[in-house]
Amino acid sequence: MLGMLPGMEWGSWHPARRRLLLHLDIDAFLASVEQLLRPSLLGSPVAVGTGVVASRSYEAKARGVESAMRLSEARRRCPELVVCEGDAQRAARFRERVAAIVAQHIPCVELSSLDDLYADIGEVVARELDGLGAARALAERIRKEVRQETGLSVAQGIGTTRTLARLATTRAKPGGVFLVEPGRERSFLDSVPLCEIPGIGPKTAQELALYRIRSVAELRLVDFELMRASFGKRGEELYWKLRGLPANDKDARVRPQGGVLLGHAGGAWGEGLGAQLSRSSSLWIPSGDPDELRGYMSYLSDRATAALRRQARQAGRLDLHLQLEALPEKALAVGRVPPEFLRRGMALRPPTACRELITARALMLLESMLSKRYRVSKLGLTLSRLRDLPEREQALLFEGALDIGAASPGAASPGAARAGLGGPAARRLDAALDALRAKHGFGSIMAGESIALLGQLAQGRDGFRLRTPSLTL
Repeated sequence: MLGMLPGMEWGSWHPARRRLLLHLDIDAFLASVEQLLRPSLLGSPVAVGTGVVASRSYEAKARGVESAMRLSEARRRCPELVVCEGDAQRAARFRERVAAIVAQHIPCVELSSLDDLYADIGEVVARELDGLGAARALAERIRKEVRQETGLSVAQGIGTTRTLARLATTRAKPGGVFLVEPGRERSFLDSVPLCEIPGIGPKTAQELALYRIRSVAELRLVDFELMRASFGKRGEELYWKLRGLPANDKDARVRPQGGVLLGHAGGAWGEGLGAQLSRSSSLWIPSGDPDELRGYMSYLSDRATAALRRQARQAGRLDLHLQLEALPEKALAVGRVPPEFLRRGMALRPPTACRELITARALMLLESMLSKRYRVSKLGLTLSRLRDLPEREQALLFEGALDIGAASPGAASPGAARAGLGGPAARRLDAALDALRAKHGFGSIMAGESIALLGQLAQGRDGFRLRTPSLTL
């Protein structure tokens, strides 16, 4: 495992070792954005969400409101709670400003989710005699600049692995900096509750307690072979995490967006580079209308493939997932109740980021999943087996941005792609759409069957306003 034997330690950190990772998390992000956009809410308990709490301010947290809590329970605990729907698109623009500030100081930055990022600061502080002191000073400088330029509070953790940096961030909240000094990883981990170690969680911690294992130090006594036999691949990774060592290659490094530095000339700060990319939405009213559902799926596919191209990646697999609501009279007529969830997928060969091709496949799968026996209350798609786009395809994206010139919204015709499903014409159309939307907003032009949603859903510069706007990118 990364050239290390069980029990080995990094020892004291030296600039020559290079690797030192920073994790930044925006405190109470979605709720803080609402407070900044509506100054009258500053100091008030605020929650963001439509059915459950997606984010809550520290004022709300102090009154017992928790993330993922049902809003009805949150209001019971805090009658004065101000509930906002939120808007992930507006929040993403704040996140971009935070990322831009970080990128001014650190060249290697990876966006992980809507409210956090990782950065490799090893090279930045390597030239300093007091590398750890320089790391703290850098994080403090970033914290102050983010506060001054955006109004947001950020917590930052620093460690030699992603796991350590993320755990350190929890110690830094709210608005602080916490560094796990190299060579002291084990003592730090011994102070972390077992259930907070990534890969364990409350349920596994309860199971371990049955064997009188209640702490990180106690679990560390379990040897490698027994960990692997008990937990499989996860056990192997836990063995290394418990020692403050990289669990895998990903845990040891930061991967820049799309294989290039964030904030490149294209100006697109896409989503974090995970193993998959998903888009989903609940429906305002559960529906069995095929046209409406095809419109939703077309729109979600459009958003997912646009994000894929921003990351300069392509997908090798497509999966659809539906949440269902039975029609009682239909279920009784056939003598059985449909499943609560339905999932179906297919391989994409060759891998692609083409909107037209992926949407066509998604609609084909959707057609095979619909039934008159139930309505759909939530639907979504997941693109996985992701890989970098070939250089020639990346070049086409930039060519499209140049070719579009001064074109205005609506100038691109979906018919331009009919020369071949997923062929060069379709890819040129994608590039043109991407360029138009970068200039005028995603909502400036609707493509394919998502046009069926016009007039049904509120629409703005960032596209349709879906049922869960605080989480819909």
